Amino acid sequence: MKVISHLLPFSLLLVPLIWGLYGFFKTRGEAKNIVTADQKPVGVLIINSAVLYALAFNVIFFIQELFLALGKRWLGLKAVLYHNNHNWYGSHPMESLAQGYGAAAIFLTGLICLFLANRTKKSSHWTHLFLLWLAFQGLVQSIPQFITAKVATDTDTGQAFTYLGIGEGLGIVISIAGIVAMLYLGVIFSKYLLRLAPSIDIISTASGRFGYLFRIALMASLVGIILIVPFRIMPWDRALAPVMVTLISIPMVFAHGWKTKVTNTINSNVNKKLLFVPIVLLLIVLLVFQLVLAKGIAV
Repeated sequence: MKVISHLLPFSLLLVPLIWGLYGFFKTRGEAKNIVTADQKPVGVLIINSAVLYALAFNVIFFIQELFLALGKRWLGLKAVLYHNNHNWYGSHPMESLAQGYGAAAIFLTGLICLFLANRTKKSSHWTHLFLLWLAFQGLVQSIPQFITAKVATDTDTGQAFTYLGIGEGLGIVISIAGIVAMLYLGVIFSKYLLRLAPSIDIISTASGRFGYLFRIALMASLVGIILIVPFRIMPWDRALAPVMVTLISIPMVFAHGWKTKVTNTINSNVNKKLLFVPIVLLLIVLLVFQLVLAKGIAV
């Protein structure tokens, strides 16, 4: 099982690297994609997607902590909720099980948002990309917790696994299934994001698909990490969370671009102009987090 603890970050980086390089060399003989005017300004797409990525990350992380706190409250314990943490007082025989409620809650949230995103897949409004990032964050923040739960028994889901008596054999199965699921998420989200492109011509070649995913996913997630850091509370090691989430999820989204086939695009308005509503929402969430929730609220 100790091998599994290193398998997660290693495989979720190595597989996309190999797959992406294979695709690059396989398709480098294709005609180069022509950058057209409707792709510009490039920075607009990166900023819009980065803001929505950061907003989605913080919403999902808060939902996780909310249900961790509520889980303790439902057991009759006194719980305190922060914007990216929680605490509780007292003890209960089932409190270890309640430690798994957060991961379960955001996993279900991710599935619900993915369903809603598929229902609105023809919408060019920025809320469609927001739903996609919410679904993405809900799944990529929860699944790794199940992958490492059996190895890292002191984590939230690790304590829940111990309470449920999940053995080593089942733990390995869950870990492997989780790694496969994470890679598959990269594959499907590669397609979902490419559908937002301004036109099918822009992503008609592998280089064009790589280029669009580079902006809307890779660069946006890196800028998004910078935007997320102010939302974290001390100690600063909490700022590692968005880095690790991005590191084990976004590479496959980008790497699969050469293989993804898209037959039509919706030209999302995230391509066209800087969107101020998501920026205002992100600032509001930051103020609520730092001025209200950072002090802690009893639930």
